[in-house]
Amino acid sequence: MEPLPVQKDALLLFPCPGCNSQLYFNPKLQQLECSHCGTRVAIENGADQIRENDLHKQMSANADPSVTIEQLTYKCNRCGSQTAFNSETPTFICAYCNFEVVNPVAYKTRIIQPSGIVPFGVDQQRSVIIFKTWLGQGFWAPKDLTEFARQDGLHGMYLPFWTYDAQTFSSWTGYGGRYYYETEWYTDSQGKRQTRQVQRTEWIYRSGTYQHFFDDILIGGATELSQEEYESIFPFNLEAMVNFDPRYLSGWQADVYDVTVGDGYERAEDIMQNEIHAACAAQCRIDTYRDLNVNTQYSNQTYKHVLLPIWICSYMYKNKKYHFLINGQTGKIHGKKPVSTGKVVLAVLLALLVIVAIIYFGSGG
Repeated sequence: MEPLPVQKDALLLFPCPGCNSQLYFNPKLQQLECSHCGTRVAIENGADQIRENDLHKQMSANADPSVTIEQLTYKCNRCGSQTAFNSETPTFICAYCNFEVVNPVAYKTRIIQPSGIVPFGVDQQRSVIIFKTWLGQGFWAPKDLTEFARQDGLHGMYLPFWTYDAQTFSSWTGYGGRYYYETEWYTDSQGKRQTRQVQRTEWIYRSGTYQHFFDDILIGGATELSQEEYESIFPFNLEAMVNFDPRYLSGWQADVYDVTVGDGYERAEDIMQNEIHAACAAQCRIDTYRDLNVNTQYSNQTYKHVLLPIWICSYMYKNKKYHFLINGQTGKIHGKKPVSTGKVVLAVLLALLVIVAIIYFGSGG
């Protein structure tokens, strides 16, 4: 069937051309599909709109960085009911007929709109299986964990990300340490003269240069998760990215960025600096190194704003928040579970009993 036309700057419904029910994006098919009659509608998947953008030009532009947020009312053209929604909300549901609405205008509340999207590849059925398997693993988790980390709390979201490129040139100086050994005489506890080998370090001044091109340093653009949590489910295959199309959002949640392009680049540069320092340390080191000083110049910095798919379950356990994450493209998982105090105490008591038993029987008691 021919792809449906899309109005870029309007609230969007995706009714089935066969039965007028809701069309959802199906990760298995990579198409829109009607869950009622099975009608499928293709989505063009070009990548011609995904381009690198000059970072300095964007950051020096005199664009107004303020965000205009409005409370709006949506009148459903299917059932006639009205639903209040926030203008920066990319997707919401009609309060009466439960028809899902995509709001591309949400991205217009930000200076920079997404150019690319990696569509979901992990569907709900697979995500639930992954989540259930994870919940059932691990002896130390509390027995009542499933009451708090419920599978119906698992939801798929397209979250905003920044990607950064940069060419770097670094010069470094430092001291490389070469180990050598000297024979040392000493007197042992019995008054006898003995020898032993003692490690010494010869420090040698060293210097050099290091060049590297960083491609697609990925920084989370939403504060729902920390950068460490985002990185826990990396990598994403960004080669599979396609042009941003609101049809991919049908049936899914989404968010807009609240980490600016400048703040995102500062985090990306920290990542680059750590990698550069490690590379220069490897050049300086002989057996070890010290007093390493690295001076780096950055050039040709570019950025992209994209949406990436993540399954998220957030739950509270004893006043502490936990996250379970699934990479919506690859299925890679990350999650932390609370530890059962009772199980830890029981394990410690059992260990003590074993130690006491060994001592008792070992002494012939």
